[in-house]
Amino acid sequence: MEYSSAVQGILCYEGVDDPVLLGAGEDAYAFALSDSEAIRIFPEVSPDFVSELADLYERLREHPFSFQCPRIYDVRTYKGIAYTIERKLPGRPMGEILRDVDGNARQRILRNYLNAILELAAVEMNDCDFGGLIQSTVWLTGKTWEKFLCIQLETSLCRIGSRLAAEFLDFRRSVSRIEAMIDGPMSWERKSLVHGDAYPGNVLISEDGEVATILDFGRHTLVGDPRLDIAIAVELTEMEAGFTPEDTAYLRGLIDDEPVAANVYRAYTAILLAAEYRGDARIVRKCLGSLEETVGGF
Repeated sequence: MEYSSAVQGILCYEGVDDPVLLGAGEDAYAFALSDSEAIRIFPEVSPDFVSELADLYERLREHPFSFQCPRIYDVRTYKGIAYTIERKLPGRPMGEILRDVDGNARQRILRNYLNAILELAAVEMNDCDFGGLIQSTVWLTGKTWEKFLCIQLETSLCRIGSRLAAEFLDFRRSVSRIEAMIDGPMSWERKSLVHGDAYPGNVLISEDGEVATILDFGRHTLVGDPRLDIAIAVELTEMEAGFTPEDTAYLRGLIDDEPVAANVYRAYTAILLAAEYRGDARIVRKCLGSLEETVGGF
C-alpha cells in the first residue's frame, strides 16, 4: 500500500522499515511499532488537536471500563506533522468476528457492544460546554443540551435539508416534530461523554466475544446525552461489512428507552449523519430509510 510522503517520512524517521498497518481512520494511520506499542500518524490535523486527544485519553484512564481505550505515551512532530506513540490495543474488528458466528453467540456480541457504549456515559465532563469536545470537531457547542440540539439541527438542515425534502415528502413534518420534542423527550441535563462514532468499525472484540477495545475518540466526540451515542452507533451498524439488517433490528430492540424518545433520536440522528456524510450515497439512503420508518412514531 502506498502512503503519502509525510507518512512515509515519519515511518522512516522512527525506523519502521516494513510497516504493518493496524488501521486507518478519518484522521490518522496506525502502524505496529512493537509487540506492545503502535505509532499513529495524523497527516492532516494540527498538533494541538493531537495534544487535546492525549489529554482526553488520560482522563479516560480514571474510569474502570470493562474494555480498553487508547493510551498515548508520547506526542511528537516531524516536519510539522503530529504523530503519537501509543499502547497497542487488543482484539479483532467486530465485523470480522461476526462473520464467523451466528445465533446466540452473535446476539451476545451485539449486546456486549451496546453495553460497552453505555459505559462511556459514566464519564462526566462538567467543565465543558455541551457539544463538541475537541477543536476541529464536527459538532458545535451550546450552554444547554437543548441549545446544542437546536443549532446542530439548523446547521445540518442547511447542508442537506433541501436534498432530503426532495426525496422524502414528510421531511418538513418530521423536522417540525423533532423541533417540538427538543424540550421534551430529548431534554438532558448531565454532561456525559459521548463517543460520537462508536460504530462497529471502531470496536475490537476478544476471542470470547467481549468488547476488548473502543477506538478513535476524536473530532466526533462530544459532551451530552448518551442516547445520541447509541442512536449514531445503531444507525451506522449496517454500513460495516459483516453486519445485516437483522443485526440492526436486534440492536434497536435492546434500546432501553421510551419509544417516542427512541424514535425522535433516531430521526434526529438520521439528519445529522446524512449531513455529515452527504457525499456517501449509501449512508444518505440509510438515513432516508430511518426518517421514513419513524413517521408517526413521535
